Amino acid sequence: MDLSKESQQRKEFCDILFELAKSQELLQDAYYRSNIYKRLESLYDAPSPEKRFRHFYTDIFSVLTQVQQNSDLGDINILGQNLDVIRNGYKAQNKSDDGTRTIDVSDSIKKLYDHVNLDIARISYSDAADRKISGESSLENMQSQINIIQLELEKAHSIKTDFDKTEKKIRKVKTKLENLQKEYITILGIFAAVVLAFTAGIAFSTSVLNNIAQASIYRTVLISLIIGLILINILFGLFYYINFLVNDTEKKLFPLIISNTIIVILFIITVIAWNCGWVENRNKKIKESQNIGIEKILESPKN
Repeated sequence: MDLSKESQQRKEFCDILFELAKSQELLQDAYYRSNIYKRLESLYDAPSPEKRFRHFYTDIFSVLTQVQQNSDLGDINILGQNLDVIRNGYKAQNKSDDGTRTIDVSDSIKKLYDHVNLDIARISYSDAADRKISGESSLENMQSQINIIQLELEKAHSIKTDFDKTEKKIRKVKTKLENLQKEYITILGIFAAVVLAFTAGIAFSTSVLNNIAQASIYRTVLISLIIGLILINILFGLFYYINFLVNDTEKKLFPLIISNTIIVILFIITVIAWNCGWVENRNKKIKESQNIGIEKILESPKN
């Protein structure tokens, strides 16, 4: 016996079964159907009955179990239906290579159809039995859980006040658990915004201070006050929302009102000082006093 040839034949046999398990639409194509007939004839036909290929039950069972466990490979019921189409549609009409006989593998196809459907029935029966056992086990587990729940309910109803408190706590915990993930994401996003706002404010403030010599004192103060006002309001608003999410309470706005009021007052004073020229007048007075001091020194008699 040529084991190598037999191995190739068994592989071809399994490949044919896998293809027939994929779809019922394949055999609707006449060319594909004719090709399947030729592959089966090439597999089963031989000059003498002793040399003809005989499929293995183990190969059939192996293919069926793989298809049953992996839906991507197809369906065992489709395989049985396609084999029925092949059995009913096959007609011996091709000649052998030497032209002395007609190739006829209808008996092998009938046996294949019978053996495959027998294993399909066994697998289906086994699955049904497993589902029944699993269902009975699930029912027993559910009944056991129902009994436990009933005992707990009876205990809870015996003390109605405790039951009401427990039910409220459960609802509260459930609500918190549902909102917990959203709150975490929101808080992380707000903290990221706080870091970005603080970093941007510091960077802008640094840029302003670096160019302080190139601008008047009034403009520098006004820009600093505007930056401070924006940063205070942004950071307070972000932290206010975090406090609301975490503590579920509204924080008082009194500190924000005070800080904004102070900044606005400083802003108004700076604008008034700019219009009145306070800094220029101060510098002028300082310069005049310095000039008078120098003149007195020059006029004083030398020792």
